[in-house]
Amino acid sequence: MQIRIHAVEKNITTLGPGRRFGIWVQGCDRKCPGCMSPETWNPKGGTLYNTSELAEMFLHSGCDGITISGGEAFLQPDALAEVIRLSGNPGVIIYTGFLYEELLLRQDAAPLLAVCDLLIDGAFIQKLQDGKNLRGSSNQRALPLTDRYRETAASAGTMPAQIEFFLHDNVTRLVGIPSPEWLERVKKINW
Repeated sequence: MQIRIHAVEKNITTLGPGRRFGIWVQGCDRKCPGCMSPETWNPKGGTLYNTSELAEMFLHSGCDGITISGGEAFLQPDALAEVIRLSGNPGVIIYTGFLYEELLLRQDAAPLLAVCDLLIDGAFIQKLQDGKNLRGSSNQRALPLTDRYRETAASAGTMPAQIEFFLHDNVTRLVGIPSPEWLERVKKINW
């Protein structure tokens, strides 16, 4: 099975506990104003991976779990569920613009919900961006679907968000959820 991915990053520490293997899926039809990743919207962009290839990358990464962001994860639920199963069912955190209640009504969401430990749900709303951990805006909820990340869910929105940078040959990747103040300061830098 194939999956369309925007980016993969290992050893992330800002989007969940431990060292995370980050997967940014390609494709999103929500197009939330102020989205940090508009380059993930095009459903034909990114790179096609075999699900087994992505699972192998995780298994060799030394990471503690997987965090899935996007784009919209629930536009490719079967492929992501397969990646997780092939990865040995690690701890999984998923960001989605859908509400949990909406996903429960969608049969196609069931396989991915079944392998998700912590769901961060709700559309990003720029005016509600508060610079707090594990969420983009204050309307988003951290819903533990298993006991694995129950403490992580309880801490969501209680601390300042953190960011980290990953440098590669031709790409510098910002990971995390920067505060609106930080983004404004960066806009003022004369590059």
